[in-house]
Amino acid sequence: MTFFSVALMSFGLIFAAELGDKTQLMVLTLALRYGGRPVLLGAFLAFALLSGSAAIVGKGFSELISPEILTRVSGWVFIAFGVYMLLRKKDEGDDASPRQSNRAGVLAAFSLIAISEMGDKTQIATLLLSVKYQNFTAVFLGSLAALTLATVLGVFLAGRLHKFIPQRYVAPLSGFLFIILGLSALIML
Repeated sequence: MTFFSVALMSFGLIFAAELGDKTQLMVLTLALRYGGRPVLLGAFLAFALLSGSAAIVGKGFSELISPEILTRVSGWVFIAFGVYMLLRKKDEGDDASPRQSNRAGVLAAFSLIAISEMGDKTQIATLLLSVKYQNFTAVFLGSLAALTLATVLGVFLAGRLHKFIPQRYVAPLSGFLFIILGLSALIML
């Protein structure tokens, strides 16, 4: 297969797998809290790291750490982040500068997505595609483009929802959503 065919096939498969995934809900929630740009940057960096490592290493992550352990860790991280959002003081981030808020958004998006996507179906699909087609660059670029587009859609939806959801409800709603995502990850083991 040609470079373009492999990249397009990788894009299509990964994009279809990512639509409606927990990561898209997480991006939506984080974008409501931190804004679209920092979340998009953090997500892009996490996806680049994970897709690149899956495409290059091939079987590496799945042999190093079992998917069950990764699912448990990401479930507990989601729950902890949700509880933090529910318990944090209301004025804690109000006097933060936009630069600090952007930094926090990039860091939150990068760390949560990196943990939750490690061993996820899209990373495993990227790994399998790279093994099957032996075209690591095409698989990486197709996968990264698909994950980025899914993230852009989540950020876009958050921008629209932000007009309808008052700011004072964003943190509690986000907190509950993260707890639900974490619990569902732990229950579905």
